[in-house]
Amino acid sequence: MSLAAMCWWTMVRSVVLCLLAWPVCLVIERSLKRLSDSLQFQMLVCLLAPVCFPELLVGYSLRDYALARPRWAEALCSVFLLVRMIPVGTIALLAAPRSSLDAAAIHCRWLLNQGRSGSWHQRIELARCYWHGPIMTALPALALMSIVAFQEFEMAALLQTISWTDWFVAAQRLGLEQNEMLRKSLWPILWQLPVLIGVMRWLQTSTGQTDQASDDGAGADRKTLWTGIFCVLLLVILGCLIPIKLIGWRTIEGLSLLLRQHSQQWGLASEIVTSGAVAVCAGMSAWTISGLGKAIAVNGSFLGLFGSLLLSLGCVAVFQQSWFHWLYDTPFPWVLTLTIWLLPRAAILRLWLHALRNDEAAHVAQLVKRPGSQRQLLWRLRDQPRFLAASLLCYWAYCDLPTAYMLAPTGMASGLVRLYNFMHYGRSSALSAEACVFFGAPVVLVSLLFASLRWWRD
Repeated sequence: MSLAAMCWWTMVRSVVLCLLAWPVCLVIERSLKRLSDSLQFQMLVCLLAPVCFPELLVGYSLRDYALARPRWAEALCSVFLLVRMIPVGTIALLAAPRSSLDAAAIHCRWLLNQGRSGSWHQRIELARCYWHGPIMTALPALALMSIVAFQEFEMAALLQTISWTDWFVAAQRLGLEQNEMLRKSLWPILWQLPVLIGVMRWLQTSTGQTDQASDDGAGADRKTLWTGIFCVLLLVILGCLIPIKLIGWRTIEGLSLLLRQHSQQWGLASEIVTSGAVAVCAGMSAWTISGLGKAIAVNGSFLGLFGSLLLSLGCVAVFQQSWFHWLYDTPFPWVLTLTIWLLPRAAILRLWLHALRNDEAAHVAQLVKRPGSQRQLLWRLRDQPRFLAASLLCYWAYCDLPTAYMLAPTGMASGLVRLYNFMHYGRSSALSAEACVFFGAPVVLVSLLFASLRWWRD
């Protein structure tokens, strides 16, 4: 299949999945706004879990099933793409500023049309109400979900489904000339460009606004509330628990083997440290840059929206030029590409935290005279969300395969690349154990650090 046909197929799949995911996003968003602060935080953690769960592990857990039933591979990939798209769309809805027209205003406009026999002018005015109301709220979420589906790489590659991303990796492995690779990359760039421009426009108009997200969901009934909670729990089961179950209990056997192989332990530890150091540098750089100002955050986010694969291809071409060739075999291109890729994610996370923050409570906390109580309140209201957002960025960088595949320098090979290559040969207890240790070590470290900081602030 040609690259153009693959882009067509991927785009159609993205559109269909966005339409399927949108009603679920609405239900979850409305149900979240009815929960108390403590329950809402727990549900948000559950909502983010499928997005944070490594795509490589999902593809690895499903690979044997997909190869045994190739007709179901596309359906499997689509279902687990939906699991990752729905949280992204819901977060975009939560981060969106209050709509200029609520449901009551649109209903009044509709009643006015009924009284005037529905002239063309009145119909146009009603259409404008819908455009500036629910449509403008929906477009950013739909655009972000389509980007997630269109740029999918790891699951599509391991499940052997049609995807333009896998075409580029195969072409690079076969030694396609760099100029031809760059020329071919115009296809996915042009396909994504209108959507990326729309997301940029949304970030420009939303970043820095003081209006909080719309509270239309406050009136949702109990049925909507429990439906949203059920959907979030189902996402956790599909996106996290089922892949873990499919990897199997043989992982424990693999861990026992790994404990007896000291050389393998040192090699895996070295890969974890290398990947972790690069991820922390990139994640903290992206978080810092996104907070420098609206213009820097938004303008720097545009390139990152093209995805890590296209960014890596472009970065390889730039740093192989004579002016920058001395930097090519260093970690700098790897860190730079990850930082640019993370910038839009950092901007959206800041926008989301801005929509959920309580400025009045934070101001009152700063006025508290007792240092211990003040430290505890500020940690819960201000510092804890920032810590979790920055940690999430670092983990996304840690789990990104395309940048490690194309830009990791000699002698600093990421464990991601090695695991990805071995995963094509099937599932084994030793490989499952190494994958679980590689992806689980940062989670354990961040959890311990978070608990320590929380204990110190309390």
